[in-house]
Amino acid sequence: MKLATFNMESFGFDRYDATALKPRLDALRPRIMELEADILCLQEVNAQKIKGSSHRQFPALERLLAGTPYETYHRVASERAPGKGPGDKHNLVLLSRYPISEHESLFQQHANAPLWQPTTADPAYETPEAITFERPILKSVVDFGSAKPLHLFVVHLRAPIAAMIRGGKNPDRSWKSASAWAEGYQLSVLKQTAQALELRLSVEKLFDEDEEARVVLTGDFNATGDTGTLRLLRADPDDTASPEFENRRLFQLDASLPLDRRQTVIHKGRGQALDHILASRAMTDRTADVRVFNCGLPDEVLDAGDDGYAGSYHAAMRAEFEL
Repeated sequence: MKLATFNMESFGFDRYDATALKPRLDALRPRIMELEADILCLQEVNAQKIKGSSHRQFPALERLLAGTPYETYHRVASERAPGKGPGDKHNLVLLSRYPISEHESLFQQHANAPLWQPTTADPAYETPEAITFERPILKSVVDFGSAKPLHLFVVHLRAPIAAMIRGGKNPDRSWKSASAWAEGYQLSVLKQTAQALELRLSVEKLFDEDEEARVVLTGDFNATGDTGTLRLLRADPDDTASPEFENRRLFQLDASLPLDRRQTVIHKGRGQALDHILASRAMTDRTADVRVFNCGLPDEVLDAGDDGYAGSYHAAMRAEFEL
């Protein structure tokens, strides 16, 4: 079974425009075809407004998949809120050759929202504010027809870029003070770790039922393997100092590759591995191959001025499992 993840970098527009979409179709269709994935996890899929429909739909994605094997795959997508359908952007989509028996969008079902009260806000917050994250986690159960299904989580965690502080910026969008920027940066990190905690606690619930559960977390984590976010998710016994939790650890499959082969984004000439596949022991023991499709990957900053580029600045990643 080949499982792939790919951040398509804001694919699609607010409204469906077939002509404007063509350059992106030409650039992205070869990328998803070369993956030959049985399960394809997509991030940053925009949904379009459709006249007469109460919810946004995915006509741009359907156009991309048309004529490919993925066109007939089972498909589920994240929701902006329960029953509200997809959002305008940053949607998660799962395509699977195998049936998907369950799926849901996780916001903060397992973790309590942390409280935060910046000192630089203008006007000031009178009481601490609950930190909520805007992007959901797409949780699905994929049925292989065997005794144990795959519990698959598709993620796109918050980027560690300073979030807005009330009154913290000038009209030209520059920060009024380094203090305001610092609190904005703290907020973005808190949002990312809040998402990671929600994800880890959801995995813990699965392990409470079966420590041999088949679990995979994949997507754009906006974090490298040495960050606290990935350490929180992996729960390595070296960090927990509790060998009895060994069966609950998650293994970062792409960490087995040299950095130049696992980097998924190039930022100002520096390669970074921000997209990952994490797996439980039951899936790690079945891993046959891990590959990042980063050959010719452009720099998201230095090459951003190339108006002719219509692809993604993220590289896709694929893991192959022997089931």
